[in-house]
Amino acid sequence: MSDIQAQFIDVDELRVGLYIYLDLGWMGHPFALNNFKIDSESQIETIRGLGLKRLRWSPELSDPPASADPVVRLETPVAPPTPAEQQRRLLLDQQASLARCEREFADAARAFRDILKLACAQPELAYERARAMADGLVRRLLDQGESCIRLLSEQAGEQISLHAINVSVIALLLGQRLGLDAAALDRLALGALLHDIGKVALPERLRWRDAVVSAAERKLFQRHVEHGVELAARMGLDAEIGAIIAQHHEYVDGSGFPGRLRGEQLTYPSRIVALVNHYDMLCNPSNPVAAITPHQALSLMFAQSRDKFDADILAVFIRMMGVYPPGSVVVLSDGRHALVVSVNAARPLKPRVIVHEPRIPREEALLVDLEHEEKLSIRQSLKPLQLPRAVFDYLLPRQRICYFFERARESMDRPKPP
Repeated sequence: MSDIQAQFIDVDELRVGLYIYLDLGWMGHPFALNNFKIDSESQIETIRGLGLKRLRWSPELSDPPASADPVVRLETPVAPPTPAEQQRRLLLDQQASLARCEREFADAARAFRDILKLACAQPELAYERARAMADGLVRRLLDQGESCIRLLSEQAGEQISLHAINVSVIALLLGQRLGLDAAALDRLALGALLHDIGKVALPERLRWRDAVVSAAERKLFQRHVEHGVELAARMGLDAEIGAIIAQHHEYVDGSGFPGRLRGEQLTYPSRIVALVNHYDMLCNPSNPVAAITPHQALSLMFAQSRDKFDADILAVFIRMMGVYPPGSVVVLSDGRHALVVSVNAARPLKPRVIVHEPRIPREEALLVDLEHEEKLSIRQSLKPLQLPRAVFDYLLPRQRICYFFERARESMDRPKPP
């Protein structure tokens, strides 16, 4: 595009009808395309939240400003949207947000599969790809302000990429809540992404611990840590990232492997990844029958395994995920059943849920933000099998829990948490 066709505009001058170009990478923004016509004030708010000062736009592809035809504007005032129109807009917006998250997760899953293929034969190229992917995740997190943890569909990814991305996303959110700076988050993201890289050297059937049945197989499985450390050296990873790979199965009480390290022998980032890795393996074991709900996983970690984890990190993790993490099936205070699909890391006690409402087709069900519902709260959590069949078919609780992050609604208008 020529300089005549594309001009620049300050973000403060954006308006509905402008055709703009976002010169950002694949994880740099939440929109489906890099160039599009702005059609809502919420899009402008999102663009301003990206941290850009100015961006390219096309006068030829943009609508003329409303002030160019004041007579038409006065004679044909825009009617406020009807309740049905408002609901339709909200539905389209939430569907688009979920589609963006799932598309970005799918892109990340493909990128991670490529890293695994390159790890042994071309470790330096694998490192470059992993670094770019980790940088993209961190930039996505930092550029969007407050973040929500978003539950994705059952089909979002196969287990090895699902686990790596889950651990990376949750570890980054936790690191941010713990106050890590951007450089520390970069290292945390790369270590979390590659924590299981040594599994590429294992036979396929031994890549998941709950598939290990004998002592010999268990010993062979545990060698994936050793393989990972070797690959980390070949990839040229620094010592802090290598430590995450070496220690992601270690616990502060000395019950982990391979070194049975304790307390301060574990690096701080390693303690973060070990905790998140443990959580995700409870929710997403290789045998779906053994899976427990996110709510059960948090309860189990706190009630029976708290000595395994850094107490301060565990406390922040539980506050961040909320009592009812995404994927939890709950009963609301009015007796209706719901599925938690999104939790704002800054306000975890007020998640967004899909509510079972037989009069509304499931594909048209609106998310209910409990933060805006003074008279509605969560009464209790249920196991999916406790749901009536019709409710189960409507809410479709996931056997595999797959997370990504999205920008929290209205985060630019809310005061930052203390």
